[in-house]
Amino acid sequence: MLDKKATVKEALLFSYVVASADMRYIEESEREIRLRIDPNLGPIVRGEFSGCGPGCYADLSQIFLEYAMSCEGCKDHQMTEEAITGFGDRLGSVLGARLRKSEDESPPIDRLSGAFTCVLNSMNVPFKEEQDGGSLHYTLEHCPLCESGSKTGLGREMAVARTGFAAFSESLVRSLAPDWVVLTPTASEPVDTLLEITLART
Repeated sequence: MLDKKATVKEALLFSYVVASADMRYIEESEREIRLRIDPNLGPIVRGEFSGCGPGCYADLSQIFLEYAMSCEGCKDHQMTEEAITGFGDRLGSVLGARLRKSEDESPPIDRLSGAFTCVLNSMNVPFKEEQDGGSLHYTLEHCPLCESGSKTGLGREMAVARTGFAAFSESLVRSLAPDWVVLTPTASEPVDTLLEITLART
């Protein structure tokens, strides 16, 4: 299981362009998504701008909301869904590959527990984890996407961001434990609010 020790190396996962409509002081810039080691939380995913300090950091919730906003220029709903699903799928795969490097010998449930602890810490949401050997269930204290959308003014595309998070979760699980699945949320039927995550062994 992932712990607070720096067994995972910090890394650039990938980046995307944030346009002026989404930012306060930067007309257009490239948001870097990085895996960082927080001294208190362990591995977290964080958005950064090169040359800009903590004032420019974005948590994982804001990352999904920012990318969802960038999909507003898509021609139709199908293109929007394909764009956000592709984004979530790619991020989940890249993050899973980075976390898996230090977790190859761990049982699948421990790999998943560590990964989703990283994910939820990256979204700044308190949570409760329950596991019974064949399933993992997370109850979130509040909807992190909703809270981030309210704080940043990026809540206009909340449903799109949730779809991206669902695709991200499915991709992360495939990468770390192929015999497990995400029961909720799913990309095909995203929930109205993100308040729980359930994974199960097939």
